[in-house]
Amino acid sequence: MITTDQALEIILKKAKRLEPVSVPLIESLGKVLAEDIVSGDDIPPFANSAMDGYAVVASDTKDASEDTPVELEVLEDQPAGTVATQAVRKGTAIRIMTGAPLPDGADAVVQVENTISGKDQRVRHGFVKILKPVRATNNVREAGEDVKRGEIVLTVGTLLGPAALGLLASLGHPHVKVFRPARIAIITTGDELLEIDQPLQPGKIRNSNAYSLYAQVEQTGAVPVKAGISVDTKEALARILKTALGDADIIMTTGGVSVGDYDLVKDVLDLLGAKLEFWRVAQKPGKPFGFWTYEGKSIFGLPGNPVATMVCFEEYVRPAARKMMGYDLLFRPEVEATTTNDIKKKPGRIHFIRVIVEKNDNVYTVSSTGPQGSGILKSMVLANGLALIPADIEFVQAGGKVKAHLIDQPEDH
Repeated sequence: MITTDQALEIILKKAKRLEPVSVPLIESLGKVLAEDIVSGDDIPPFANSAMDGYAVVASDTKDASEDTPVELEVLEDQPAGTVATQAVRKGTAIRIMTGAPLPDGADAVVQVENTISGKDQRVRHGFVKILKPVRATNNVREAGEDVKRGEIVLTVGTLLGPAALGLLASLGHPHVKVFRPARIAIITTGDELLEIDQPLQPGKIRNSNAYSLYAQVEQTGAVPVKAGISVDTKEALARILKTALGDADIIMTTGGVSVGDYDLVKDVLDLLGAKLEFWRVAQKPGKPFGFWTYEGKSIFGLPGNPVATMVCFEEYVRPAARKMMGYDLLFRPEVEATTTNDIKKKPGRIHFIRVIVEKNDNVYTVSSTGPQGSGILKSMVLANGLALIPADIEFVQAGGKVKAHLIDQPEDH
């Protein structure tokens, strides 16, 4: 039996980045960039007005004030998306809208709030009065102010958020290369399992693990592949595993990894030629947890109890999948917290306690969600964190410090 740290080290060492794929820009949100992006253009591509107002020669306005406004002749109106037909010269101005290219000859824009236009009876038709001076480049966005041609604007490994998508759009990238989302197959095992739309029968339970895992995979940004239920025969399990190995990057089985007569996962994977990397981890829940590799693919033998299944996914499968998809930060946020209740356990295994984490004045506290049996799925429903009680600790008194993983919060990257 190995430690949790040893298990995680083995798993992450085997997790390799997946190959890049090109996806439509609109579908790239939350994925990891697999190429450097070099700008082929200046952004903005031309000097333009940052305000609605008047494009002017700044020196014309140096003596302008509300008491002594400067009057300029208005040559034309220039909406956004158009180019002025005339150049601004001393004594003249062009009415300009936000985003319109700065006309030739102009070097500043007076915002409209600091003018009186010819619509006012105090100003001659075709003229504007400037009430405040501007300096050269005032209210002007210079060409290349945001991005310069030839600049590397995004690098491999960048997490693509809304701003990155906007920048890529401004540079004319309808498609972008990202690390491919991992395909994760979900195989549930056991003669006792029913599909969720079937009525309960004596000795049978509904297949809840498939749905918890499906949701966890989707939250990770990977693609869940529901491979189905395998009955407890080697032939059935081998058949479903072969299909999954041909269709997924990661394969997860639930149940069948303990020491019972019908725990067949180890035997079948051995027959298929998978390499056992480890079996059994010093943790609770999730001691009967195995990990295999096969032709570059990772196979996780998760326990069958619902809580153990979810905890093992959080602590092992999720970081492996994130590494494969190119993310830098692999783990949930970890905080130090004060426990509000006593925690007792036997030595020898690390315990993952389902807890409610609260934060007040930058101080975290954790409270148990109640009974901690590995089959009590409600304990996970209530939890937003997992408190980690080290293997050698038997008792943590209320008020003591523990580490906790925040399982309802995403990684920063």
